[in-house]
Amino acid sequence: MKKIIIFDLDNTIYSSKQKKVLPQTLKLLEELSATPNVFLGVATGRPKSKIMLDDKMLDLFTYKIFINGAIVYKDDYLLYENPINKNVVKKMYDITKKMDIVAGYVGLNKEYISKNDESVDLGIKKVYSPLPVADENIYEEMPVYQFWIFTNERDKIRPILVNETKLAYYNWHTGGFDLVDSKTNKANAIKELLKDENNYQLITVGDGHNDIKMIEMADIGIAMNNSGFSKLKEKADYIAPNIEDDQLYDFFKSIKIFS
Repeated sequence: MKKIIIFDLDNTIYSSKQKKVLPQTLKLLEELSATPNVFLGVATGRPKSKIMLDDKMLDLFTYKIFINGAIVYKDDYLLYENPINKNVVKKMYDITKKMDIVAGYVGLNKEYISKNDESVDLGIKKVYSPLPVADENIYEEMPVYQFWIFTNERDKIRPILVNETKLAYYNWHTGGFDLVDSKTNKANAIKELLKDENNYQLITVGDGHNDIKMIEMADIGIAMNNSGFSKLKEKADYIAPNIEDDQLYDFFKSIKIFS
């Protein structure tokens, strides 16, 4: 039987604090990828252009899921994509401009923001460097797969935008959130990439709000102990050590995912 193991990226296999993949995690990924009938995937809210893994490390993964499931690759083949409807994109532009909220537009290979202000610095400066280019009309020129919303009134603004656009949201950066098509999530992306597979065991590992559905769907769901989302931990079969403890290899050995 195949084992298909899908890892979230930030603060699951990549330490945002130390800005690297820690030694035990690297050892785990290298050994798993070399194990017969084990296939690895990485699933992230990031676009392809902002993945922090070098080509050698990316080659360890058969499956690559970007932008919360809006883009799916098997090896180097684009298997699935789900951009946001153009009419919805225009509606979001109109609403955020009227409300004077900064919006980010995430394309296949590049990201933009409608304007630059302190909310952008607060929200993503620690994650994205340099910051995306400001171009409020870029939505007219490219497919948009995800919005970033920057606001210090998240609980007030989010219901308005979700109600008006019928998009799905994921809390992410400080003071803001992501919006994607309602069918876009990591779990649906995994279903797409596995629809022609059979006789496999699915294992998923994550720490974020956007990982809950893929943890829930898995044969074995693993939540990172550093997760701040209680629902994710409730859905998980196992709780892995905090990423900063660098014990992921030992943990996988202890639950006998591989010998």
